[in-house]
Amino acid sequence: MSLAKTKPSVSWWFVAAAAICLITSAIHMLAGAPEVISPLLASDLPTSVKGVMDVIWHQITALLLIGCGASLVAAVRPDWRLPVTLLIGGHFALIALLFLLLGAMWFSSPWPMPQWVLFATAAILLLVGWRRGASRMAW
Repeated sequence: MSLAKTKPSVSWWFVAAAAICLITSAIHMLAGAPEVISPLLASDLPTSVKGVMDVIWHQITALLLIGCGASLVAAVRPDWRLPVTLLIGGHFALIALLFLLLGAMWFSSPWPMPQWVLFATAAILLLVGWRRGASRMAW
């Protein structure tokens, strides 16, 4: 029996989810800011509303970047894959559902707010990556 540690295999599903998170972060910061948060902050809304919206905007940025980092760690650490899938993937699935439901409510279509596609894709990649890895593990 060899005492050498085996190098864990990289889960490319988790790497792909991290890439989607990074792409979504870039879109959020570069395209979303001028379209959404900048006009909102320049509006005549009460300062308290603008302050809360600014916090929410940056919280989403943080969520996306944390999701990217956690997915990258899980790509090489199998023990991280289930928690990342449940916490990050679950959160992203819920966000995708919110975009779909609120898009239907506000616009009668999911397409004016297509962010659900990116969040759903990241959640699905995490789930598939975990399932692929779980099928190889002996419980």
